[in-house]
Amino acid sequence: MKPTEQDSYNPFSDVQSIRAAIDLFDSITQSEQLEDALKTIAKDVCYDYLAFIDYCSLPKTTNQLKVYGQYEDELLMHLENESVTLHAQSGIRICSLAKLADTDNLGTHLFVLPLRGIKGIVGALVFSMPKNLPVQVSAELIDWYWTILSPYLLNAALRCRKEKLGITKRERDCMFWVSQGKTSWEISQILGISERTVNFHLTNCIEKTQSANRQQAIARCIINNLI
Repeated sequence: MKPTEQDSYNPFSDVQSIRAAIDLFDSITQSEQLEDALKTIAKDVCYDYLAFIDYCSLPKTTNQLKVYGQYEDELLMHLENESVTLHAQSGIRICSLAKLADTDNLGTHLFVLPLRGIKGIVGALVFSMPKNLPVQVSAELIDWYWTILSPYLLNAALRCRKEKLGITKRERDCMFWVSQGKTSWEISQILGISERTVNFHLTNCIEKTQSANRQQAIARCIINNLI
């Protein structure tokens, strides 16, 4: 339902504010910018929580979450709940996070809004409601506004996935074969280099992607379309 002038809570006060938010998302090319943009909106609109979840698809239909915005780390365990993921993928409208996560520890002021409509990305907005406002009215308003902004936010998140990590062609080759289940020795035979050199390239790639191990580096390379 489109909000009216009589609504008690307007997260973006006028058309100019919505235009400014669109321009802000259109300018984003890096993860840090998306993080800062959501935190700025959270501060301006007085959200305690305002986070965007990018469900980065990995092989075998699994997902790795990338979460941007203003939130507490303890919230992450609930965002990884399968019911929350399925709700985001469904495209159904706003729902209580506590209901989806089947917990009484979150209260009733946190909501999950699926954001769809852009090819190649599934996402959701997680936000808190000011406790002194009517929850249903406020939630419907935020649903309406973020439905307008969702294509711009989703496209910004897609651009953030494509940040250049600066790995070399040989590092990319090694990571590709690791992702196919090959050992360092097997990769050395495929590429015609020594096993030690393979391990050298893989170690460099792990460091460049800020990963803890090969599996995490594989995931980050896939997310960033490097392999």
